[in-house]
Amino acid sequence: MKKRRVGTLSMGIVLIAFGILIFIAQVNSISAINLSIKFWPIILFLIGGEILWYSYKYRDEDINIKYDVFSVFIVLLIVVINLGIYGIVETGVASKVISTISSESFTFKIPYREIEIGNNIEKIIVEVPRHCKLNMRSEKDNKIIFSGSADIAAENKEKAKEFLNDEYIITKSSGNTLYVSFPDTSIHNNRAGNFSPYKFNLSIPEDKKVEINGEGDSLDLTLDSMKNDWVIDNISNVKIRLGKNMDTKLEALVYGVEALGGNVKWETANAENSEEVDKIKGKLVYGEGNNSIYILTSGEVEVNTLRE
Repeated sequence: MKKRRVGTLSMGIVLIAFGILIFIAQVNSISAINLSIKFWPIILFLIGGEILWYSYKYRDEDINIKYDVFSVFIVLLIVVINLGIYGIVETGVASKVISTISSESFTFKIPYREIEIGNNIEKIIVEVPRHCKLNMRSEKDNKIIFSGSADIAAENKEKAKEFLNDEYIITKSSGNTLYVSFPDTSIHNNRAGNFSPYKFNLSIPEDKKVEINGEGDSLDLTLDSMKNDWVIDNISNVKIRLGKNMDTKLEALVYGVEALGGNVKWETANAENSEEVDKIKGKLVYGEGNNSIYILTSGEVEVNTLRE
């Protein structure tokens, strides 16, 4: 009994047609994926037609028609893999991956800027970007002074300059509160074009309430004078320099006495009303302690004072 394999001819035609389809798509700048989705049922017509043809042609002969399942599977697998590869190229994923691998990080200086503050503002909330080093100091004038540097990832320095913009600091007021934040695109999956704050310098009025929070690596705070309360939350490492004749009470909640440093003598005690038994509260008092600085951190707190 003779055998005839069904499927090989159909798959050969499919491969040729598939190659022509991709060629047409590339020449005419159209989507090969969309064309494939529209025309894939033709494969079923081809296989069904081949089965009917062999059944009709050899109906009077003693022939066993065998389906070439392995050939059909292999060819379909090749088609699917090629469509997947072409889809990655067509959607731009491949170019993004190549751009991410080849990109470098370039550091740019951020221009000096002054921002006037409305007389109605009583509180300033500063949102610190992750991995950012923030230097802050008190300012007698009713304005914010800003400068710093940032990293931009790109294929070359010329490309990096294209991502520079003027919005390095964002301020928005709501009632008597001013919110200060900074652009940060480093959380995006595509590394190329990322704007990553590296080091910012920020001066704010000494008579405002201040709240600093975010995911910054470090905060260097210089206070020559202060006339209101400060809260510092979720900054990894805090370093404070206090001027002479301060009227301040400082409290820091940290993990362990070893996290408290500087040229000062800390008063320490176990933290009250804390679910974490290893939390320690460090305390410093200067003058009457009328203005307070309260620090919550998982890192270190270093306080240095200017001495006579």
